[in-house]
Amino acid sequence: MKAITGALKIIIAIIAWLVFISGIVLTGIAIYNLFLVFVHLADNAEHTTSLMAIGLLHAVDFFLVAIVFFVLALGFFILFETDETPLKVQLPAWLHVKNFTQLKVILWEAILTTLVVHWLASLVESKINGVPTDVYSLIIPAGILIIALSLFFLKKGEGSH
Repeated sequence: MKAITGALKIIIAIIAWLVFISGIVLTGIAIYNLFLVFVHLADNAEHTTSLMAIGLLHAVDFFLVAIVFFVLALGFFILFETDETPLKVQLPAWLHVKNFTQLKVILWEAILTTLVVHWLASLVESKINGVPTDVYSLIIPAGILIIALSLFFLKKGEGSH
């Protein structure tokens, strides 16, 4: 049984590291997109403001997704740390998770923010390209509302215990 537990700890550590590396890759993509915004700004004087707004929103979107990955990786490290391998990092109070429910709440909040920024970037891009707003453009805001309500009721349910 001890061998299985040790193997599971190694597998979870590998997963956490892969998620962390994915966050680093997404951060690199965000930095690249941010760089492209300013390169295109110098190249194209026409539609400069609109292209810059879209590019900046997409870069922020990638940064937020990277943050979600970093929080998820840290959550795995924190939840599965042992006395033998303590996490020697001072974390902010909001990252002191004790169970998966707390990690889920933190991730939901980060994902909600990411979805809002992504939707705003898509909306701005559609408006600039002259794409009319229709019922289908309300799918992401409806999903955001459902997740926000779920998060609200989850927090309300935890507060009553």
